Amino acid sequence: MFSTAALRVANVALRGFAMGSKFVLIFVLARLLEPAELGLYGLFAITVRFGTLLIGGDYYIYAQRELLSEDRQRWSFVLQHQAIATGLLYLALLPTQLLLFRFDLLPGSLIVWFFLLLVFEHLAQEINRLLIVMGRPIIGSWIFFIRMGAWVWPLVAIMWLLPRARTLDAIFLAWLLGSALAFALGMLAVIREAAPWRRWPLDYAWLKRGFGVALLFLTATLCSNVMTTADRYIVEALVGRDLLGVYVLYMSIAMAIVAFLDPAVFSFLYPRIVGAYRRGELLAYRRLMKELIWSSIALSLGLAILIALSAPFVLRWTGRSLYVEHLPLLWVLLSVAVIHVIGMAPHYSLYVRGADRVIVLAHISALFVFAAVAVLVAPHAPFYAPAYGLLAGFLWIGGLELVWYRHLARRMR
Repeated sequence: MFSTAALRVANVALRGFAMGSKFVLIFVLARLLEPAELGLYGLFAITVRFGTLLIGGDYYIYAQRELLSEDRQRWSFVLQHQAIATGLLYLALLPTQLLLFRFDLLPGSLIVWFFLLLVFEHLAQEINRLLIVMGRPIIGSWIFFIRMGAWVWPLVAIMWLLPRARTLDAIFLAWLLGSALAFALGMLAVIREAAPWRRWPLDYAWLKRGFGVALLFLTATLCSNVMTTADRYIVEALVGRDLLGVYVLYMSIAMAIVAFLDPAVFSFLYPRIVGAYRRGELLAYRRLMKELIWSSIALSLGLAILIALSAPFVLRWTGRSLYVEHLPLLWVLLSVAVIHVIGMAPHYSLYVRGADRVIVLAHISALFVFAAVAVLVAPHAPFYAPAYGLLAGFLWIGGLELVWYRHLARRMR
């Protein structure tokens, strides 16, 4: 029991420090950069994140379920086929990212940074996920820290001491070095964990089945992330890049809740929930689901209250009154984060039970809810329109998935 608790604390500490580093970075950038530059950085970063989802095709979801179901001797089979699938997805989907620059959604001067960061972020993220599923959360957390946090501190020191280094190019270079190092070290760890290796014959049926499952989840994932990507573009279009900088800062603060809950609850409990359900251990499955639900509720609400109380004082440190003048928007975005986190409990339950189509339906329909609410609010409160759209969208997803989760829970009795 002690070793499990110690493992969890170490995992949370590492990931918490990584996300805390990004938290520090966004505040330092808010102080050192103009709001418009912070807005562009936020737009670029969220577009890279969306791009990693697209080029990965959510194939990892299928591959992870297969890895958890296979004997260790066949892990190399799963990994080799996942690598082939990733290569095919890159060939098909990487060129589509050029449309961002063709339609001036991002400045053409950022095209090289965008593609370099897109590829290395995706590869490092996939390696990170594999280490967690392989039951190596501490190694995964170290890789996560290298990718997300280790490069932040030297960057912050350089930008603080050298005014000429306060540029987006400096930020992107440090980010790229962190992602590339995380991928290289993580790859070595995965190769060691998946031993013994052998060359497997190509299983076309396995690949095809994986693309079918991935397409379902990609549809749901893209719909959900279209909301949390389009909101930035909507803010820029409605109120300009200065206020986009405010929105980016507030959203980063609110999403710290999600970032903390991921290692503290979801990444830790998810493999155990899958294992218990697959083995038919329903009592253990129900116990773990109950722990997931109550941990999500208690931690998300506690963090939201803590952030709400401290934000006015912390934001004054930036020295820019613009970041303090729109605090009611932060309360809305904190509500979005809490609803999103609590809604993950029924989502994981449906995923474990293979209720893929319900998940897809909830996310597709939520996109229409988001758009409708944003359009209705925009004429009256343009700066708040995307935030209220997100709140409505995540309430819709959580509500639909909760209804179906309860339906399946009654059938298991």
